[in-house]
Amino acid sequence: MLPFSRLVFWPLFLVCALGAGLVARTCWFSTTAPAPSPGLAQSLTPGASAAALSRLQQAIRFRTVSQDDTLQVDTVQFAGFRRFLAVSYPLTHRHLSPRLIGGGTLLFTWPGRADGPGTLLLAHQDVVPVEDSAQWQFPPFAGLVRRDSIWGRGVTDNKANLIGQLEAIEILLHEGYVPSHPVYLVLGHDEELGGWRGAARAAAWLRARGLRLARVLDEGGFITRRRVPGMQGRPVALIGTAEKGLLTVELIASAPGGHASMPAAETAPDLLLTALQQLRHHEFTAQLTEPMQQLAGRVGPVLPWPQRLAFANRWLLEPLILRGYAASPAGAAAIRTTLAPVRLLAGSKDNVVPAEARARLNLRLLPGSTVATTLQQLRSLLPDSGRVRLRVVGRPAEPTRQAALVSSPDYALLDASLPVRALSTPFLMVGQTDARHFTSFTRQVFRFGPMSDPAGFHARDEHLAVSSFLGGIRFYRHYLRNLPE
Repeated sequence: MLPFSRLVFWPLFLVCALGAGLVARTCWFSTTAPAPSPGLAQSLTPGASAAALSRLQQAIRFRTVSQDDTLQVDTVQFAGFRRFLAVSYPLTHRHLSPRLIGGGTLLFTWPGRADGPGTLLLAHQDVVPVEDSAQWQFPPFAGLVRRDSIWGRGVTDNKANLIGQLEAIEILLHEGYVPSHPVYLVLGHDEELGGWRGAARAAAWLRARGLRLARVLDEGGFITRRRVPGMQGRPVALIGTAEKGLLTVELIASAPGGHASMPAAETAPDLLLTALQQLRHHEFTAQLTEPMQQLAGRVGPVLPWPQRLAFANRWLLEPLILRGYAASPAGAAAIRTTLAPVRLLAGSKDNVVPAEARARLNLRLLPGSTVATTLQQLRSLLPDSGRVRLRVVGRPAEPTRQAALVSSPDYALLDASLPVRALSTPFLMVGQTDARHFTSFTRQVFRFGPMSDPAGFHARDEHLAVSSFLGGIRFYRHYLRNLPE
């Protein structure tokens, strides 16, 4: 039998050694902190700034609203918006020869000095509907400038990017700039519906002609002082290097109906609610995917000491990191597949028990999972009685593959083009973009819009700081001017 002193010494020694190792790794980790981008120095003239802002205001006034029922889409608004773009950006329309695709999407081609793989910029014309305009501080389609911000439906999603790209291209054409290789600009008209009539057909058009892409840049992340815990107000540019998949399913519960005065022990709504609770209480596996691991490597070294210790020692402390992410809806969305009930339908009369009840569920799939495996999981959680069925609605989308690492020249160009001093980092896009239709062309697919803390995505009081919009023009101008030869 070992003496008592030895029984105490060795465990204490191991604990101290482990603690010293964790601290040493954290100190080394601190030395790997990347330098933030210094931000662009040049700015627009006051006259150019005022003119660009006026054009964005006019763009917001076109009610280019997406509708699930395409027969309800106001095509007059979309056509008017395209005419407005033609008048506002004459050099772009003269030199880039826009082509109408899918009835509303514009595809511009900017010939380069040489053929070869080109660069694709994406933005979209369509916006989501306004549910109750009376709840807005300012009319949602007025494009008003108040409190140093521009307000209106679609200003952040996605007309500030769209106008910013066109402003930058118009400026470069006026300067006589010609890119080294082709540049394509796709302005989709149905991104909010999946982009199947617009971006998907634009991708097919490029593919049918054997055209190649070296890099793709679409909307996605942005510059934020508020969204990265622990950064204490320091600006972080979130560059999406992958996006989650999309799956919408419908649960259909069936049971005998009847008079509401004599309900059965278990009705169709009962079955549906039980199934919903079962699915909602199921937690999909949490993990740090590659984009989030890269985020940990970029942001971790400059976080406060406790978080820095955890990120520096992920091999041991990853469960704690995952628990911290899971504490908020936004954090949980970054580490696991999510499921949200979005529509419920049952019954047509107060005194009739419905024989059928339905619910739609929207799932966002973490990279590493698939539509097939997720469906298998869902079906395994449903009761075996067969009275609750599950069917797929719409077109599912698999999670995308990861873009190139932060050491790639294309990522470096994004970093160098930031309009303000900020630390850039990859991250996982939890939503879907038109960029996913082009992932077969290249791995260099990035999702980033040069806006600073935009507000009101798909919500009321959507607005963006005027300075942020003007910074976006500078971003796109620098980005296009410095594309690799």
